[in-house]
Amino acid sequence: MADMTSEHPTYRLVILDIYPFSALIIRSNGHCTTVTCPFTVFAPYNYAFTRLGNDTLTALKKDPNTLAETLKYHVVNGIYKLKDLHVNELQLDSLAGTKIRINYYFTARRHVTAEGSRILSSDIMASNGVVHIVHDVMMPPAGSIVDVLTADGNFSTLVAAAKAAGLVDALQEGPFTLMAPSNDAFAALGDKVNKLLANPDLLKKVLLYHVIPGTIYKDGLHSGSLHTLEEADRERIRASFFGSSIHIDGTTSVIKRDISATNGVVHMIDHVLIPSSLRTQIMNL
Repeated sequence: MADMTSEHPTYRLVILDIYPFSALIIRSNGHCTTVTCPFTVFAPYNYAFTRLGNDTLTALKKDPNTLAETLKYHVVNGIYKLKDLHVNELQLDSLAGTKIRINYYFTARRHVTAEGSRILSSDIMASNGVVHIVHDVMMPPAGSIVDVLTADGNFSTLVAAAKAAGLVDALQEGPFTLMAPSNDAFAALGDKVNKLLANPDLLKKVLLYHVIPGTIYKDGLHSGSLHTLEEADRERIRASFFGSSIHIDGTTSVIKRDISATNGVVHMIDHVLIPSSLRTQIMNL
């Protein structure tokens, strides 16, 4: 990939724009395994590294092994042009040994994402492969949806509720998109939380309303209605054009987006969603 600017001067600005990625590759030299050419690189642009924060970026530069694994997660053996990535839920094996989930959102402006990172510029050819410029630095998922929830103290009430409703095993399947209420979201229900925990059947229906089939990162969310695993109702999504704000059922906001899992994605929300068909029953608890 190093000779792209000389062979393809048209792409010089693109390569300069992802300079931090190139610099990190140089720093990790000697710590990466040999790559069998050709290969595909998902290369984050400058601002993606800025969003990591100075502490994270400095720590990566000082830790060649972690840095090398992070970089290898952006590289796949073989050539995958954009047209080859028009397969929703495609999973590619990265050089780090973990999978990269590809999503093709035909109804959401035809965006293509790699582990939730939108492809901004595609099919930049080099003598030994192809580069796609992506919006974010990609990090491998920390585990399944259940693992992600368990590791984050903000979801302890949700984890307890999933156990009470007998849904832990189901959340290991997928792929799913989980609209995950924070602890504060449950606390806003007051004493109804304990009443729901004491009614596993009703609790299960409420929690299933938070689970959407398929992996929908923010770039795949668009205004409309979505089916959930609670089949009687649909979630109503209102998303801004660039996904900067996402609201569900009118009053609930997504407050932390795109938490990747091996079997989908988690979005933290600030209210517990109540299916319209169950609203009266829950209000009377």
